[in-house]
Amino acid sequence: MYRIILSLLFICLGSMTFAQPGRPNYDLGIPGATKPRAVPTKKPKIKYQTHRGVMLLKTDLLINGTFKYVESKGNVPYYQFIDDEYPDKKKQVNLSMVEHLIVEGTEKGISARIDSTEFYWIDNFKDLYRKVREGEIRLYDNSRIVNEVYDFVPDYIMLGGRDGFDYKVITKLSDLSELMEDRPYFMMSAKATNRYKTRQPRIFLYLVDLFNHDNAIESLNWNDMKVILNNGKTFRGKGYIQPMDMRNEYIESSNAFVHFHDGRDFRLFNHQEIDRLIVNGVEYEEGLYSVTNKNFFGKPWSHEGMSYLVVNRIVNNKNYFFRNYENNGLDLVILQNVAGNYILPVSKEMELRKAYMEQQRSKESEMID
Repeated sequence: MYRIILSLLFICLGSMTFAQPGRPNYDLGIPGATKPRAVPTKKPKIKYQTHRGVMLLKTDLLINGTFKYVESKGNVPYYQFIDDEYPDKKKQVNLSMVEHLIVEGTEKGISARIDSTEFYWIDNFKDLYRKVREGEIRLYDNSRIVNEVYDFVPDYIMLGGRDGFDYKVITKLSDLSELMEDRPYFMMSAKATNRYKTRQPRIFLYLVDLFNHDNAIESLNWNDMKVILNNGKTFRGKGYIQPMDMRNEYIESSNAFVHFHDGRDFRLFNHQEIDRLIVNGVEYEEGLYSVTNKNFFGKPWSHEGMSYLVVNRIVNNKNYFFRNYENNGLDLVILQNVAGNYILPVSKEMELRKAYMEQQRSKESEMID
């Protein structure tokens, strides 16, 4: 009966909308852990606030009230609370007695819910964990943050789980490989973007969001694409050519990669598999930038009687696919074929980029008119 009541209360809480705080810098000072045990570290001072919510204890006792997390030196952390049934008396309960807690407020972009934060006791790891992603793959961390301001979370631990799999510690992106093994694109793309060994939690969250989303392609804004492979197979759908790493700053591989969605799921192709690539009705050409040994796909372009390939290069490594969200042309490189080698015409680089951008803007204006 308690659990039925708890579920109904959770649904009511979930339907509320609360003011969102500013997003903290959660990328700072999160070392990752190779095992689910604390590593000695100087703890930051975090002023935990009181939050209204519902708590279920392991005794099946249900508490409605206000809750505040309290760290106790040398002792087990606890929640200080005021029960709605006894509003004149403060009480406390050790963390180890809590089965499930849901409170108002959320850490924007991190918490699994947009208006509240959930904590679950995960018995295999003997601790209360905050749910940060829900769906087919679920992620939890050991943060007690709801919407408090903080610099970093010490001794940070993230767990990943999925039906049919045991919960496991996620310290680098490759630790998600077992949970994603039935959809190989995700780990293939992690290797293609050189994120396979990253320890950045924001990358874990992004890839899990992509995996869990029912129709992720709608949010990616990729181009119409037709891919014809060397073996004769043809694929039509939405695609994205990964920008070239001209200076070998971010990507180890020399391959040119195409991220593709065929209407059912994601695929990853490289230049060695592709015979022809058509993007928005334009056939792209394959080339090699020999200075850094990088293969690429470029858009043919003619200017003043000369032929070039327009290639996208990496100028932003702050997002998973290295997309440049600024329409400033800084990610464009104009390469010229000289005796079979593609080179950057340095003396005319700025002039060529400007000419190409003006031509594209003119075409866009004509389409609008």
